[in-house]
Amino acid sequence: MAKIDVGSIDGYETMTAEEKLAALENFEYDDHSDAVENLGKYKDATDKATKEAAEYKKQLKALQDQQKTGNSKADDTIAKLQEQVAELTRQNTIASYTAQFTALGYDAELAQATAIATADGDVATVFENQRKFLEQHDKDTKANILKQTPKPGQGGVGKTAPAMTLEKFRKLSDRDQLKYAAEFPEEYAKLYGGS
Repeated sequence: MAKIDVGSIDGYETMTAEEKLAALENFEYDDHSDAVENLGKYKDATDKATKEAAEYKKQLKALQDQQKTGNSKADDTIAKLQEQVAELTRQNTIASYTAQFTALGYDAELAQATAIATADGDVATVFENQRKFLEQHDKDTKANILKQTPKPGQGGVGKTAPAMTLEKFRKLSDRDQLKYAAEFPEEYAKLYGGS
């Protein structure tokens, strides 16, 4: 099970035990379970491509031996096998890169496109896809931070102001009045005719 980085929770060190418990219960982290599924799929594809490549290499070797004896028909087959080996090697490389990009958090489509660009040596596309990934990652991170940030005047995560009238407020001790004013500034202002 993944550990929670409490450093990403604002003010965690100064929270009371109850506030820490509430913050941890509301904590959400990126779930990459789909990446794990895709990783297994790409590993299987890599294994299959590797086995096929080994078989084609054996066939190629056999045909190369026949070529030494002067078999002209083998020349065509060798060329065909060389193309197949090259294509399988390329597919194996792409599957491997795709699995690595997926493990980094790329979505499956962007991981595939980036893997193909990497295998083909298309550096411009690789950098463009990395830019897209980073923009989406930053956007998701900011959205997650904003989702976890308490709204002003609510006194913290999940905390709402108790029902209060001016009469009840005046009966509170000075300390409780200051605490209420600090935790719920909007409600405090409403008690004295503020908006």
